[in-house]
Amino acid sequence: MMPFANVRHLSYAEQLEATRLADFGQLSMHPHQARAELERRTAEEMLRMAADAGVEITRLDPLSNWNPLWLPTNMDAQYVRDFDISASQFFEICEALRIRYASVNATFAAGVYTHDEVVEHFAAVARRGAESGVILDLENIPLWGVRTVRDAWSIVADSGDADAGIVFDTLHYVRGGSTPEMLREVPGERIHVVQLNDGPLSLPPGVTLETNCFERDWPGEGEFPLVEILRILAEKDALRQVNPEVFSPTNDGRSPAEIARLSRESLQRTLADAGVA
Repeated sequence: MMPFANVRHLSYAEQLEATRLADFGQLSMHPHQARAELERRTAEEMLRMAADAGVEITRLDPLSNWNPLWLPTNMDAQYVRDFDISASQFFEICEALRIRYASVNATFAAGVYTHDEVVEHFAAVARRGAESGVILDLENIPLWGVRTVRDAWSIVADSGDADAGIVFDTLHYVRGGSTPEMLREVPGERIHVVQLNDGPLSLPPGVTLETNCFERDWPGEGEFPLVEILRILAEKDALRQVNPEVFSPTNDGRSPAEIARLSRESLQRTLADAGVA
């Protein structure tokens, strides 16, 4: 899958072209970009363009505004604007573009909710998603209130939703202090998307979690234990919607062809190194 992070600087047509050139069959979209595109053309036209490129839009990423205290306290106003969309509008986009999966970010500060309160909010939004035919996947992000893979899975499991799953991201796995044991606790079929990226094992002096989250390296260019992680995921049959998610300002000037090459080569190389290509 081509993640929106890699192609967010490109037009919709260019995003499809990058996905096609990478030989990826799926594309994720950011809700604001999808909404803006739907103001320019019909959903049917967007879907025809995707089909002509041999691409399916499979995921809308992310939904942050799904609980009353969602506003992050450690991000600037521009970030909040970029990720502020109501759940109702979010699911309307999913319905229009026939998107079946959505990523859920827990952007509230650590400690503002009890575990049971988070479970209640997640269960409620998962029920709302089901009304639109959308499966929700919770992503652990160490910047905020759901830090580890264990945290994310315990919320999903306790929600009682039989379809919901988790988003697995290697940067968040490393930075949040998740462990192989935590990863092995999650049923493989409930890991619905795997996002690969890389970086140093320890943050360099002066680099914050907030900065590092948006300055990632391509898989295979850093020190993350990607081979170990991928082998665990492969043993669990959990390699679905696999993508190299690389938020980085260095991508902003790159063409669809260059993004496609970097995405394809980094993913193929990393999977081959792990023996799961």
